[in-house]
Amino acid sequence: MQERFNLEYLNTFVIAAETKKFNVTAEMVYRSHSSVSTQIKKLEEQVGEPLFIREKDTLTLTQAGETLYKYAQQILELNDSAFNSLNNADWQGALTLGVPTDYVAFLVKKVYPTIKQEFNDYNFDIVASRSRILRKQMAEGKVDISLVAMEPQYSDDYPLWEEKMFWVASHDLTLDASQSLPVALFSDNCIVNNYSLRCLKKTDANFKVVFKSTMMDNIASAVQAGVAVSLLPESLITTDMRILSTDLIDCPFKLKVGLTSKDQTHRDIVQPLGQLIRSKVSLATIPA
Repeated sequence: MQERFNLEYLNTFVIAAETKKFNVTAEMVYRSHSSVSTQIKKLEEQVGEPLFIREKDTLTLTQAGETLYKYAQQILELNDSAFNSLNNADWQGALTLGVPTDYVAFLVKKVYPTIKQEFNDYNFDIVASRSRILRKQMAEGKVDISLVAMEPQYSDDYPLWEEKMFWVASHDLTLDASQSLPVALFSDNCIVNNYSLRCLKKTDANFKVVFKSTMMDNIASAVQAGVAVSLLPESLITTDMRILSTDLIDCPFKLKVGLTSKDQTHRDIVQPLGQLIRSKVSLATIPA
């Protein structure tokens, strides 16, 4: 009989996928770096394929890794829901904080230690996912407060920061006007994907989607490798990328990040928590 996945290993894997670093993961799960590596290796042995591409200090999910990541999130959420229901764990000081996957490393390293210190009356659990999924989870009562990409239809979000967005390519990628523009897009329903498609439609560009991923770091890796062009927030643009001319394709949109809560019960913490996060953003660049 096939051995079932270990919940602890799945939790470690999900955190590693979201932070992109084993050392940050080790801090979050209170394990040594070698212990984290061992857990990931055991999962890879079960799957029969590598789950990560290990490049320098950064982890990138393989195709098998992306598949396991999707199911691991669901498994862990169901496990937590079952435990909380059976143990009546909904006490006043417990809050589930949602964080968009692309900002997990920033929040954990630069903000979360201060949150725990300043808001010591609360016990925070962190859930990472796409912004629209986090909003859905708030509606379902699974998340109490969340950082999210702001959208016009949500008027109660507390603004945290905003970033310009640019179409970028690697310095080595030669673009031929006679051929379709190779594009990397998100494979799920997110605001950046919407912006990308609206830009492409507005310019009437002839394009071909050659790379898809649910994670922005993977999109950035595809750009760096010269596989495709893509729309990225300014904080993720690195020195090995070039910003494309606005004559070729332009983006009038900004990525705005805010803080929101599921109901009025938690509104009193949104503003002070938002002010704390704002102060940390002003003192540090957003990427890890």
